[in-house]
Amino acid sequence: MKFTILQQDLIPALSAVSRCCGVRSQLPVLGNILLQTEAGKLKLAATNLEIGVVKFIKAEIEEEGEVTVPAKILVEVVSNLVGEKIDFTSSLDQLQISTTTFSSQINGIPASEFPAIPLTGKEAVVVDPQVLLKSLPQVTFSAAIDDGRPVLTGILTEIKEKKLQLVATDGYRLAHKVVNTQEDTNFKALIPRRTFEEVMRLISEENVDGIKISISDDQNQMIFSFGNTQLSSRLIEGQFPAWEKIIPSETKARVIIERGEFLKAVKLASVFAKTEANILKVKNLPTKLVLTSEAKELGSQKKDVEAKSEGEEIQIAFNTKFLQEALSAFNTSQVMLELSGNLSAAIIKPMGEEGLQYIIMPVNLS
Repeated sequence: MKFTILQQDLIPALSAVSRCCGVRSQLPVLGNILLQTEAGKLKLAATNLEIGVVKFIKAEIEEEGEVTVPAKILVEVVSNLVGEKIDFTSSLDQLQISTTTFSSQINGIPASEFPAIPLTGKEAVVVDPQVLLKSLPQVTFSAAIDDGRPVLTGILTEIKEKKLQLVATDGYRLAHKVVNTQEDTNFKALIPRRTFEEVMRLISEENVDGIKISISDDQNQMIFSFGNTQLSSRLIEGQFPAWEKIIPSETKARVIIERGEFLKAVKLASVFAKTEANILKVKNLPTKLVLTSEAKELGSQKKDVEAKSEGEEIQIAFNTKFLQEALSAFNTSQVMLELSGNLSAAIIKPMGEEGLQYIIMPVNLS
């Protein structure tokens, strides 16, 4: 293999692909990037067996070929050759890198040992990238990080009746987002949180018109195709919780409050709540919301925030982290808090933005 490319053309794709290399894997090849010439372009690929990313970029190709080399070394070398025109040549399992003033050899692993990354499947839907860039940050943080219950680390993604629905829960809170779409097809999958986080990063790094989402022939891989990039991800197997049953069927009190003031009050309360399981007590009064928190060693605080409340007076306790993350994800100036009782789940909605709601389970103080 022999090709020439400018450093500034190679490094963005190289850096993006390297994020998906396996770390401390028992398979050394997972720490490598595959460099391969294909159809007159340079193909870069990396995988950790859960997520695989492939990028195609233009290069002056003289000889076809392929090799894998350690991602960390390759990225560090290319990063430091700023503004250079770089020549790459592979011989057996070694990659030579050279410019007019620099040369190096990197020992690699045969490309035949590199795992196959699915790149084709049954095309299911085409999604507007801006919809994902806006919607996913409002949902993904509610999914679990711990792999103890794998289904809770996924985002339930469904398209039905020209609506895209995203649902995430860690068992203590739930985010639900509905967006109108032009797709007139049925589609449902449980996509890992980490996959969507990487998709968002890749979209933001590249000008993209549309994202094609398809499922591999064996039905266990999701393939995202956009611009010069393809990402393949394992789907999560298992039954997602019956999330509709979590949403309260009745509301005993509604509170409308300024989002910014509410968020500042929650952050203030968290100072005293950190050593007490992040517990924040909230009580609704006709003209205000009262937030209190305390710590035996530190002291206590009480904050009144102007609000409009109707219905019963209810005192309920929340985890400050869950409230803070939900309020930070909103873009509106006001939010509505719906309460169903001191031991019932509460709903938070942005005023003026349809299709988005959070359900937060209360803390049982007894």
